[in-house]
Amino acid sequence: MPKYENYKCPVCHRQFEKNDDIVTCPECGTPHHRECYKLVGHCVNEGLHKNDYSFLEAEKPMKKEPEEIYYSPSENEDLQGEDIINEAKAQSVKDDEESNNDDKSKKAQGGFSPFQTIQIDMGQYSEKGEIDGVSITDIAATIRNNVPRFISKFKQFSEKKKKLSWNWSAFFFGSFYLLFRKMYKQGIAFFCLVISVIIGGEAAIMKFAPQYIEAMQSFINSYDTSKAISTADLQGIMAAPDSMTAVKIAYIILGVILVLRIIQALFADYFYKTTVFSIIKSVTDKLDNGANFTQTYIFFGQDEQLDQNQMKALYLSNKGGVSFFAPFAAYFAFYILMMFI
Repeated sequence: MPKYENYKCPVCHRQFEKNDDIVTCPECGTPHHRECYKLVGHCVNEGLHKNDYSFLEAEKPMKKEPEEIYYSPSENEDLQGEDIINEAKAQSVKDDEESNNDDKSKKAQGGFSPFQTIQIDMGQYSEKGEIDGVSITDIAATIRNNVPRFISKFKQFSEKKKKLSWNWSAFFFGSFYLLFRKMYKQGIAFFCLVISVIIGGEAAIMKFAPQYIEAMQSFINSYDTSKAISTADLQGIMAAPDSMTAVKIAYIILGVILVLRIIQALFADYFYKTTVFSIIKSVTDKLDNGANFTQTYIFFGQDEQLDQNQMKALYLSNKGGVSFFAPFAAYFAFYILMMFI
């Protein structure tokens, strides 16, 4: 049986001692402390088994550099000839665990850092099968909220080879809905388009209806906040010769924004499908390259061990799901921009 004193346990990263209780993987020979193996529930290098991974061939033992200690004999010692050098050599092992933990972990996980997950309760979606080669279980875990609706939409896209549907939330809330569903690229793109339309429209009004702008500024400067806006006030603004030009430009702005909302409503579900599938693909690719999940405990009293499939579902739900922060951040950004336009 090989000696493992010059290796580290891939779970706790402590170097094996002579009397440690060690178990090895029957497939690749990776040694673990017995308690560490029970904690993980499987070989740490399980993801590498399909590549005929062998621990003893892939891993090099840690060499302990000998340090020579010299001393000069005292006058009381019975010495003959020249000073005698003590040839006793002491082994010193430097504790470099902190600096090596990341490298050892990445090597054990096939070149990727372990995924960190939080143990929470999450219901499982009952329907099985695949959509365009992607597991419905993974899709449901990533969607997390309103799963049946989106699973149905994704199936329609796959079966009918279409990209259009209708999403009322996207129509009413526009970019804020896309950001809420973590479609960040599409959400930011449409948000910038809307801002550009508003800024461009304001610039057009200032250029083609300057008298209307002057009438508006005059009204704002003389407006008494204690009084309601009267019909006479509005008539005074609209009396500007180019007021109808300003109104037409305003209608064009609203029309363009309405068209953008319709486009978002038509493509929102398809955008969401591409986002969900992209998240799942990124995780699957890492797992295929030998990465594993590592369970992280945050709350006291948690001792239930999750398997890799459960931790994958939790990780996907964290990467997917919804975000309340993104749409609120976009709203405040929009509000600040409007103050300066």
